[in-house]
Amino acid sequence: MVSLGPRSTVFAVLQAYPFLEEFLYAYHAAFGRISRPGGRTGWARMTTLGDVAIEMDVTWRQLVRDVSAEVARVTGKEPPVSDARRAVASDDRRLAELREIAARLEDGGSLVELAARLREVTAGVDATQAAALDRALAAAAAEARAAADRSVQTAVGLSADTVVSGSPEGHPLNSLRREGMQVRALRAGLRAELERLGGSPSRRRWRAGRPLVARLVERLSGVESRVRREQQAWFPALAVLGAEGPAALMRDRQAEALEALRRLRLAVARDDAGSAVENGIRLLDLLDDLAATEEQVLAPIAERSLSPGDWAAVRELEDGVGWSLIAAPPPWPAP
Repeated sequence: MVSLGPRSTVFAVLQAYPFLEEFLYAYHAAFGRISRPGGRTGWARMTTLGDVAIEMDVTWRQLVRDVSAEVARVTGKEPPVSDARRAVASDDRRLAELREIAARLEDGGSLVELAARLREVTAGVDATQAAALDRALAAAAAEARAAADRSVQTAVGLSADTVVSGSPEGHPLNSLRREGMQVRALRAGLRAELERLGGSPSRRRWRAGRPLVARLVERLSGVESRVRREQQAWFPALAVLGAEGPAALMRDRQAEALEALRRLRLAVARDDAGSAVENGIRLLDLLDDLAATEEQVLAPIAERSLSPGDWAAVRELEDGVGWSLIAAPPPWPAP
């Protein structure tokens, strides 16, 4: 039997005890996120029982005790419980513990419980060690912010000069792949920031991360013109030749992605941290799926099916829609 504790993710608990799903729904509204789009792949994987307990304003022990009782009622065996406390064997381990305490404190954790844990972690630390740990914590926070900012800079730094092999510059395949590199970099940046924020970010953490999330979402909004170009240029050109598979595979997912993007922009504008994280994870999952379909289905079928004249027509239609993620490619065929 899988043990239960404050570090057990909701996803791991449901994987081990799937019958708990209905119990958790009824137990508290906080578990209602499981049923929302992306709940199992996003929120449940990032959120621990300890996180949910903080949101419910109860101790993790109370939550784990109730969940354990339900497991025992159904299976006849009470699952083992893993304690939150661990021996701190080194300064690195101690630093990790302090980061966790700080995160729990930001999220509104029990001051009594966290104070006790802080005393345990810092037992025997002299003034020199305390100053070193304080510097390390500050440096770690600064590095986390810098890493997220670098993700945006990497994405923005991909220019029209990016080299893509396999097709001449200006050709729709070349533009599709260069644009795909932009989307991939932006996806990585947004995913890193959402994972840093966690499933239910505190107001303080959200205020610190919101500007970067907003910039990434603004840049990712360029996928709207990418989708329109595929729907108004690529799909019709393939449909004329009887190759309707890519459109059939992608249209519904594209609509879902654009809706998730709309909801994400609205959540950021409304300063709704929980909804922003949830819809951001949903959007990233959909964009991952679309990117794989573009690379493995759309591009190969188009490359095999379309003639030079077809490609010229595709490019003309693309220019009619416009470009957002990359600068308008040079004319093709070359005049």
